[in-house]
Amino acid sequence: MKKQLLQTFLVLLLMVLYPKYSFAKIGADITYRCLGSGKYKIIAKIYRDCRASAFNNPTLQVFAGTSGGNGCGSYTLSTTRTGIRNITPLCSSATVPCTPANTFATGEGVEEHTYETTVDFSVTPLKGFVGNSSCCEVTFAIGQCCRSAAITTGSASNDFWATCMINICNIAKTTRKCNSAPDYSNAPIQFLCCNQPYYFNNGIVDTIDYDSITIKMASGVAALPNTSISYSSPFTARYPMTPYCIPPGKVDCSPNVSTKPARGFYLNESNGDIIFTPTNCNEVGVVVVEATEYRKDSATGAFLIIGKTRRDVNLYVNDCDYNKTPTLVGANYLRICEGEKLCFEIQGQDETFTPYQTIPDTVKLSWNQTIPKATFSILNPKDRDKKAEFCWQTKVGDAKDYPYHFTVTATDQHCPKPLVCAKGFQIMVTPKPISVYKINAAACGKFSFVASAPSGFKGTPSFRWALRDSLDKTDLLVSFKKADSFYYPKGGKFILSHSISTSFG
Repeated sequence: MKKQLLQTFLVLLLMVLYPKYSFAKIGADITYRCLGSGKYKIIAKIYRDCRASAFNNPTLQVFAGTSGGNGCGSYTLSTTRTGIRNITPLCSSATVPCTPANTFATGEGVEEHTYETTVDFSVTPLKGFVGNSSCCEVTFAIGQCCRSAAITTGSASNDFWATCMINICNIAKTTRKCNSAPDYSNAPIQFLCCNQPYYFNNGIVDTIDYDSITIKMASGVAALPNTSISYSSPFTARYPMTPYCIPPGKVDCSPNVSTKPARGFYLNESNGDIIFTPTNCNEVGVVVVEATEYRKDSATGAFLIIGKTRRDVNLYVNDCDYNKTPTLVGANYLRICEGEKLCFEIQGQDETFTPYQTIPDTVKLSWNQTIPKATFSILNPKDRDKKAEFCWQTKVGDAKDYPYHFTVTATDQHCPKPLVCAKGFQIMVTPKPISVYKINAAACGKFSFVASAPSGFKGTPSFRWALRDSLDKTDLLVSFKKADSFYYPKGGKFILSHSISTSFG
């Protein structure tokens, strides 16, 4: 009994000495997978600060309504923790934090706790939402008291909820009558270095349905169904932390990621890149990104919102030792026609922090493997600044109205705390251009020709006609017109070549 009381006293003493770590949760995201026949697996990931108290028994709720409301009722569901893993970036010689798992005060690090449950829209209570136009937006929410007491930008110690939404009415209007949410395929990087650029991408990708996704900053949820957390002035959901700005002290200056250091708080709403340089060395902010999924209505072709997911995390800014964040160099938006092969290089670079850093860091590159059958190869593993080649042989049928996504992560292997850069890349695969043409023979060695792009053709077509010799080696006559005519230069056998190409603005 005395030993147990002593252990309890020590834990309480640590919480008094370090109150800002007394709450475990520093983030969460929640997604879902379609299992067919009206069944979905709900997957929630809770991110725990390993310096904080253990995390157990979150509450999972489901409700339905419109505009994020719960007018159709709210119900509590059971859930099971299926795994705990350490996601702290580590160099090779670092001591692993968060050991043993889910234990108070086990070092600066982050654990990922995964909770899962399966729901069925063909049975109560979810059955009551189906077929009711007032219950289209079905929201799943996981949470618990409380947000971290360390938060400096507003909402410290408030209740915490992470949410995802399935629009069952809009999904029913599409060809595929089920939907799986996108993955947040990159674990969050939540410890930032003051005055060092933060380059991060959550890796929001849909590798099951390949639906269109847009990304925006959003407000955290303090109470269900949709009560937003409050931000201390001048912070907002769009500008949640203090970036490097001119003049200093502003948080909403116009972003410029080409400056050194990066200026403003930048979000690429298409590929999900987040870039800013934190300048308040004791700041802890709440940063929430929301991914909205779209799919075409099978009857009208209009894009419909079929779901939303959120990742809500705390970002901790600390003074770090002399080290610079690695960077990634490579084109981040490319366009090819289906059936073509694409290869390009991506380089990870790390600048030595002279004169303080005498041993340069080695860069490690990885990708999130979200494009099937594509390859990512390190060209020379012995190089300090690694260079990788991404290659993808597309096939006819891969074309979409929106780009494919993948991310690359560079880690500088600096000890004891490596810095990380994650960047998004997009590849737009367009339909293979097909020409509809007609050739008419005329008298006296003359013939005419005309071509057109088929219905639904995208981009600006360019046409080329060539009259070639019988060996198909030499152009004798060439025209770049949509319609034209040639005279045979002499008697014999000739080959008429025609091609169409596409250019996009």
